[in-house]
Amino acid sequence: MKIRGIITVPPDKSISHRAIIFSSIADKSSHIYNLLEGDDVIRTLNIMKSCGIRFEGDFKHLQVHPTTIKEPLQPLYCGNSGTSARLLTGLFSSQKGLFVLYGDESLSRRPMRRVTEPLLQMGANILGRNKGKNLPIAIMGKKLKGIEYSSHIASAQVKSAVILASLFANSPTIYTEPFKSRDHTERMLTYMGIKIKIKGNTIKVFPGKPSATEFFIPGDFSSAAFFITFGVIHPDAELTIKDIGLNPTRTQFLHTLQKMGANIELIPKGSDIEPYGDIKVYSSQLKGVEITSSEVPRMIDELPLIALLGVFANGITAVRGAKELRYKESDRISSTVSELKKMGAEIQELPDGFVVKGTGRLHLSELNSHKDHRIAMMLAIASLCTEEGKIPTIQGEEWVKISYPNFFETLKGVVK
Repeated sequence: MKIRGIITVPPDKSISHRAIIFSSIADKSSHIYNLLEGDDVIRTLNIMKSCGIRFEGDFKHLQVHPTTIKEPLQPLYCGNSGTSARLLTGLFSSQKGLFVLYGDESLSRRPMRRVTEPLLQMGANILGRNKGKNLPIAIMGKKLKGIEYSSHIASAQVKSAVILASLFANSPTIYTEPFKSRDHTERMLTYMGIKIKIKGNTIKVFPGKPSATEFFIPGDFSSAAFFITFGVIHPDAELTIKDIGLNPTRTQFLHTLQKMGANIELIPKGSDIEPYGDIKVYSSQLKGVEITSSEVPRMIDELPLIALLGVFANGITAVRGAKELRYKESDRISSTVSELKKMGAEIQELPDGFVVKGTGRLHLSELNSHKDHRIAMMLAIASLCTEEGKIPTIQGEEWVKISYPNFFETLKGVVK
C-alpha cells in the first residue's frame, strides 16, 4: 500500500468561529470566504442568528450584517462546541439582555469557571450549574469594568472571552497567561482596528468597535496534522497538503516533528491576517521526544498524535504538563492511552500526559472514539498503519463531522 496525494483540508475551525463573532459586532458588513461548514461553527452561526445578526450567502462566501445584539427568545444551544460556549460567554456578559447557553452531555461536563472567574471580576452577572462551574449558564449582560488579570492556565478560549468582554468595558483590560496561547483573536481584532498592546505573555486590550473587513480562512492546521502524521509514520508515503494556516502559535507540532527527525518541507505562500502555505510530507525515521508544559498550549489539539508518533519512533516519547487534555471533548489522556493499548501500544498514562515506548507495530482492534472527533481521526490513521492496513468500524466515528466532515473520504483517496 502506498500513500500518495495532494489534498486540501477543511478551513480553520478556530478562525471560522472568530470571524463570525467579530464580524457580528463590527461597524459595517463584513465578508468571510472559505468558512468551515462543520457542526461547531454552525452552532456559533445559529446562535448569532438567534441574537439578530443577519447573514447572506453560504460557507464559501458569507456576508455578515451586524446590528445591536438582541436578547434571544430561547436558550442558545452550543452542541459540543467549547469555543462557542466560552467566547460567547465573554461577549454576552457585556450585552443588554438575558442569554442562556447550554450544550450536549460532553460540553456540559467541561469547565466554565476558568472563563467566568475573570468575567465576574469585571462585574459580569453570571449564574451556572454546579456553582457556575458548568453549563447551562445564564448571563444577564451589563456594563463591565476593565481589570488586570493573571490566568493560571494558557487558554486561547479564556483569553478570547476576556478580550471580547474588554471591547465593551469602561477602561482597558490587562490579561497575562503563563505561556503564550494561540493568538488568532489578537491578530484578527488588531486587523479590524482594535488597539491591543502585546508584551511577552501580557496583552492590554482597549475598548472599541471592530471595523468591517474581509476574511479568507486558511486550511485548519489541526486537521492537516492527521495527514502529516500519516505521512511520516507510514513506510511508503508522499503527501502535499495545500494552503494550511501557519500561525506560529499553532505550529509547535511541526517543530516537534522536526526534532523527531521527520522529513517535512514547508512552502510559505503568503500572509494576510494569518500566514499560510503548503506542507510536503514524506515517510520518515523518527526518534522519541519529550514534550514539556511550555510547549503544550501551542499544540494542545495535536498531542494525541504525539502518542501515535511515539509508537513508531525509536526510544521513548513523553508528554507532561498536559492536564488540560482531560477537559476536552473527551478525557484525551485516558481515551488516547486506552485505545492505543487495545492496538498493542506500550503506553503508560500519567496524571498530566503519557509515556510511549516505540515498538513500530500496532494491530487492528475494536475501537471507540469516546465521542471525540480528534480521537476518531487519530485511530483511523493508526489503523491504516497496522500490519492489516485497513480501517475497522470505529464506534462513534461520525463525530468527525464536528471539524472534518469528509475526513474518511479524503483518507481513502490517498491510499493507493
